[in-house]
Parts: sequence; structure tokens; C-alpha cells
Amino acid sequence: MEEWELKAYLKAGDIARRVKEEALRYVRPGMKLVNVCEHLEGLIRSLGGQPAFPINISINEVAAHRTALISDDEVIPSDSVVKVDIGVHVDGFIADTAVTLCFNPAYDLLIEATKEALDSALNSVKAGIRFSEIGKVIESIARRYGFRVVKNLSGHSLGRYLIHAGESIPNFYDRLNLRRFKSGAAYAIEPFLTKGFGYVKEGKLITIYSLKRTRIKGGLSSDEVKLLNVINERFKTLPFTERWLKDLGYGPSKLRELLRKLIKRGYLRGYPVLIEIASGVVAQFEDTIVIVDDNVVVTTRKL
Repeated sequence: MEEWELKAYLKAGDIARRVKEEALRYVRPGMKLVNVCEHLEGLIRSLGGQPAFPINISINEVAAHRTALISDDEVIPSDSVVKVDIGVHVDGFIADTAVTLCFNPAYDLLIEATKEALDSALNSVKAGIRFSEIGKVIESIARRYGFRVVKNLSGHSLGRYLIHAGESIPNFYDRLNLRRFKSGAAYAIEPFLTKGFGYVKEGKLITIYSLKRTRIKGGLSSDEVKLLNVINERFKTLPFTERWLKDLGYGPSKLRELLRKLIKRGYLRGYPVLIEIASGVVAQFEDTIVIVDDNVVVTTRKL
């Protein structure tokens, strides 16, 4: 890894850490999701970064992929468990971090277990160790507390402008996963724990999208071509939300119709909200690491 790349990773991580600290201070029941998302995304930009994906606010049994829509009326409920997932990039180099806020004491132990799972995983990572060994650490802590990991959610490698760069780091002991951590690479470690069944399913709601292919063929309307060009220019391969396109002058209904058509035509990918299949409350904590020689640097914690 070149020095300039490492500096970008470290800057992105520092911004993400500060935004995570602000989320812990700022987020409270009764707040609108849209206000929280726009506040935290604005902070990312003011600190010199760009959102690597829309701020995710996933509540209770919703595990991931929920960001606010334009004029979203949903508020954070009282007695809820709220996951805030934050992505920052600097020149395409990404920091991915998440924290769970617990407004219901009944889930304090779930929060404690998930934190411990992440801390233990980070302490166990080194160049050359198999991903499956980290999954084993996470799963053993979940079981000790009486919880399950969410098996079809995982950590992942990071690439330039790529949130998921092709490698998955399981949250359980997956004997078939033979991949190893490599020096010069970046990874996101993110345990998801639950009292539920330990799997998520796709809901109907889609609030996050990404570009799937850039080569435009015939058969698209002028509005579809315009929207694709803007998405490619602004976000490249990174996920985005309709809120980031409202300046184009389309109303929410028209914009959503265009996005749906572009998914159907294969130009965009939609990310449905992910829900625990037994409606079990889910907790998540996440940090990003960069491995430099024999050193594991947690970019999203204070260095």
C-alpha cells in the first residue's frame, strides 16, 4: 500500500470516528430519520470527506439498508435498538463503521455481547490468519451470551470506490472460507447479533441503490439517460439514495419511477431493507482495519 493511499484511509477513518461519536451524542427517540441522516451526512462533508454510502438507520429487527427517503416521516421509536452505519470516503478510500444505540434496557446484554465480539475479533486479526478464524471468535462470544450471529451478513474487504471488494468475512466458523487477511489490504469487520433465528430476509422497501453498468444502450428515455449520467458522475460504483438526487428537479414519485425502471433494465442495483426472519432485534458494531506489514491499524478508532 502506497503512503498516499494509507493517508487517505486514515483520514476517512478519522472522519468516520468523529461522525460515529456525534451519532452517539445526537441520535434520540422521536427524531425523524431524514433529519438524522442529513445531519450526519452533512458532518461528513464538512469534515472533508464524502459519504461512501447513505447513512443507514436500521431499527430493531431491521438489520441493514434502511436510509431515509425524501420527506420521510418515520421517527426513531422509544424503547428501540438503533443501528447507525456510517461510510466515509476520501478520494475513494473508504472507512466503514457502525454503532448501536440502545434505548431499551432489555437489550443491554445484546449490545454488550456485540461490542465484545467486535473487540475480540479486532484483537485476533493479523496478516495470514483465515477469515473463518475471526468468524469463530465472533460466534463463540455470541453463543456464550446466549445469542446467535446473523449468518447471511458478513464483514468484507474494501477497495477504492468499492464497499464490497469481493471477499466476505463470516461472522461464524465457515470451514469452506479459506481466504486469509493480507498485508496492504483494508477490511470491515462487523458482527451482527440477535436473539432471533440468525438470518435476514429482503423486505419490500428499497432506499439504497448503486450503479450496475455504465454503458448505455438504446431504448432509454432522455430522463433515464440524464439520471444515469448524473449517478455515474457523482457516485461511481458507490451506493446512493434518492435524497442525493432531489436537486435534479424531479418530484419524489417521478424520481422513484425512474430508479425502478433503471433497476428493471439492469442499469442499477437496488438494496432492499434487510429484516431478521424471526423479527428478532439485531445489534451491530463495525470498524475498519488496514493491515500494513505486521501492523493492524483500526482506522475508525482513535489512533
